[in-house]
Amino acid sequence: MLEGLAHASRRLRWQTGSLFFPTATSRSLERLWFSPPGSKPSPEGLRLLDSARTEWALVTGQGASRRVRVYRWGSKGPVVLLAHGWGGNAGQWHAVVTGLLAAGMRVVAFDALSHGASDAGARGRDQSSIVEMARSLLAVAWHVGPVHTVVAHSMGGAAAAQAIREGLPVRGVVMLGSPADMHSACATLAWRLGIAPHVLARMERSSEQWLGMAWSTFNVPDVGRTRPVPPALVIHDRDDKEVRWEDGAAIAGAWPGARLVTTDGLGHRRILRDPSVIGHIADFVNTLQTKPALYKTASASRSAIATC
Repeated sequence: MLEGLAHASRRLRWQTGSLFFPTATSRSLERLWFSPPGSKPSPEGLRLLDSARTEWALVTGQGASRRVRVYRWGSKGPVVLLAHGWGGNAGQWHAVVTGLLAAGMRVVAFDALSHGASDAGARGRDQSSIVEMARSLLAVAWHVGPVHTVVAHSMGGAAAAQAIREGLPVRGVVMLGSPADMHSACATLAWRLGIAPHVLARMERSSEQWLGMAWSTFNVPDVGRTRPVPPALVIHDRDDKEVRWEDGAAIAGAWPGARLVTTDGLGHRRILRDPSVIGHIADFVNTLQTKPALYKTASASRSAIATC
């Protein structure tokens, strides 16, 4: 009951702000949306990171260069690059790394800007964006390349799609519990909080000025509809409470040749520790190795990859 009252009170505050203080409320929504939640690696994650070879990749632009922490495991096999989600860190991949190493692959993970052990992003330690996550991924791919497959969780999948839009050359991509459209996700949050549509629109217009691109850019299915994309494996759980299963289905339906694997009972995070999911990822990478590369794109230039 107390939780319900707290939610109602919070919603009332946002509704009142939307009505009487739309400018200030749009700024508050902007700060809320672009603030990744803090997280620390689990004990298993810390052990994983302690076992890695660590390096730095550089993201340049918008001022001084910024360092992205890179973790490597293995010495032979295709390079699989792991991209965490919003508020995540490289340690969350401990089960996936173990499984892929056992399957004979080299594995690379990283902490995006304003996440984990990496430097703060352009707007400070407590702010980031899908653009910075994508540019972090691109910087790491340039640093360790060539990358065979990107495996991404949650918003990391949207960042991977953005990186592919910007020219990331990979043989394949795996998206785990990834959202289909950032505008839709933010509109859902605004509706839950009771924020008026015109306040949401004001926030989006304001953030587009420093993001350097329109929110319509961050639609993952559209990437598959408008340009060549690599083969994709989309894995999504029907019980995912954070990102709807329908988002995964929309991505798989729009990307030519994509395959959708539906799981049950794993939710948004246990999907990263499930042996059958890890097996699907390993099989996907191995299958790509036996086939000719059908996906071709102009490789992103070093300046494009390293620019934030």
